[in-house]
Amino acid sequence: MKQQSFIQIIIFLLSILIVFGFYFAISIPSPVIISQSFSIAKGEPINSIGSRLKQENLIYSEWLFRFYLKLIGKAKSIKAGYYIFPPRPSLVEVINFITDSKNIHDGIFLVKEGDTLKDIERNLQNRNIINQNDSLESYLIADFINEYPLLFDGAPLNNNLEGYLFPDSYHFPPGLTTKEIINAFLSNFNNKIKENDINLTNKYSAYENIIMASILEKEVTGDTDKRLVADILWRRLEKRMPLEVDASICYALTKSFNDCKLSKDAFKIDSPYNTYLYQGLPKTPISNPGLESLKAALNPLPNDYWYYLTDRKTGKTIYSKTYEEHLKMRQKYL
Repeated sequence: MKQQSFIQIIIFLLSILIVFGFYFAISIPSPVIISQSFSIAKGEPINSIGSRLKQENLIYSEWLFRFYLKLIGKAKSIKAGYYIFPPRPSLVEVINFITDSKNIHDGIFLVKEGDTLKDIERNLQNRNIINQNDSLESYLIADFINEYPLLFDGAPLNNNLEGYLFPDSYHFPPGLTTKEIINAFLSNFNNKIKENDINLTNKYSAYENIIMASILEKEVTGDTDKRLVADILWRRLEKRMPLEVDASICYALTKSFNDCKLSKDAFKIDSPYNTYLYQGLPKTPISNPGLESLKAALNPLPNDYWYYLTDRKTGKTIYSKTYEEHLKMRQKYL
């Protein structure tokens, strides 16, 4: 009995030592005695981030970095961007730093796939990169068409630049004008098209393809599903069937997708973006699409489906060949 009690005491003391050692390890300052810059790329794996933090002496252990991230449930909370760490940060401070977007350095600005012109304008203003009274919507395609004629093939000159603010990380030093910032977006879009050998114009104009890509960006995820849905929507256009995409209704309501909740009345809105009421593509893109969505619009995957919906529980795209089958799928998955 005494021996059992002794073993329990030893285990208890060892547990205390382990816990104490763990909290000491995550709280000990790093050896870096000056401010240290560090960039995290969009979609960069945790292993890669941990390895580079270790190489820069900002943390002592990659394993401990990964373990603590998972322990506190922040493994998916790391924000892409450019950081400047204070001197001698602990592992806890490093993790808190890179999981809070407020710590992203003002010089780096991230445009996410599917952000709208309104979203980007608001984010630029919130980061003090442009003034509160500066408007991206005040700039028109006519202002830039001479510099980027291939990008704007088929685009009405008086339309705004929705669809053309290419999703990526940007470095904006202080003092840039709003027009210079827009030029950075357009120049990057133009370069990415050339680098990936993408021809935006086929039997449809570049503008029509960008509008389609902007719809795919908000409607479905994954390369295969985007290509399948692209084929469905292009065929629906050719048959003069309404596209009937929910994403365009969200855009019609607020020109943003933040907290979009669609009521039955929302589908009755009289707007050129209501693809339930009006045939054809919306009059402008409804978001700023990334390369995957652009490639899907340009390279649809042939199929026999005419309808699709998204399972609200799993996010899986469900396809149907007939309207009757589609109605059954709606009852089952929506």
